[in-house]
Amino acid sequence: MGEMILASFLKIWHVIPIVIAIILFKKFMNKKDKKRRISQNEEHEKNGLTLEVRARKKYEDLGYKVISPEIQEGEKTQGIDLVCSKDDKTFLFQCKNTSISKSITSEDIKAFHTHALKYVETNDMEENNVEFRFVIHYTDVLDKSAIKILTDDSYNCKYIVL
Repeated sequence: MGEMILASFLKIWHVIPIVIAIILFKKFMNKKDKKRRISQNEEHEKNGLTLEVRARKKYEDLGYKVISPEIQEGEKTQGIDLVCSKDDKTFLFQCKNTSISKSITSEDIKAFHTHALKYVETNDMEENNVEFRFVIHYTDVLDKSAIKILTDDSYNCKYIVL
C-alpha cells in the first residue's frame, strides 16, 4: 500500500510547484488589481466623478431615467442615492465609496434593504417591479456576510462594481 502511494506521488511531484506558482500569481494579480482600482477611484474623485455620478451616467447611457430622491423630494431619503426607471422596471441604488477591506457588512446591506422597502412603500411602487442595487468600486470592501446576502435572491438586492 505504501509503495502505491509513493509511486503515485512520484508521478505527480512536478505538478505541485506549478500549482503553488499559480496560486501565488493569482494573489499577486488580485493585489495589483486592488491597487489599480483604488487609484482609479481616487482619480475619478479628483475629477469630480463620484461613485454616484458614475452610476448615474452608466444608467442614463443605458436609457434609464435617473433621479436623486433627496434632490427630487427636498428631504434626505436614508440609504437611497439614485432611482433609475425604464418601462416598468425600477432600480433603487445605494453607492458606498469606501476602500477599506471588508468594511461593508451584512448589517449595512440589511439597513439598505429596509430603507429601500420603506421607499417603495411610501412612493406606492409595486414591489415586484423594483430591484435593489448596492454600488461599490471593488469587491474587497464586502464582508463575507454581505456577499452572502447580496447573492441571496430573497433580499432582491445585488451588488454592482463600477
